[in-house]
Amino acid sequence: MNTLSAIGSLISFVVGIWVLVKLFSREGVLKGILGLICMLYTYIWGWQHIKEEELQLKTPMYVWTGAIILGIILNVIGQTGNM
Repeated sequence: MNTLSAIGSLISFVVGIWVLVKLFSREGVLKGILGLICMLYTYIWGWQHIKEEELQLKTPMYVWTGAIILGIILNVIGQTGNM
């Protein structure tokens, strides 16, 4: 894994945890644990609640999506460079 890909993964992880904290505070412990076990649930929940101003999820969800896409692109570039 190259350095840029690792940075994209780290950003994705940090923002995912931030959205998970919002999920815990908004939905309670059971859904928070579900979000911890399956981060895809947290990701989908974040996009479903992006328009709610009190949660302030617009910027983190765009950053999280961008980090995921960046990580995928950099991994593909890194794999083609090793061939």
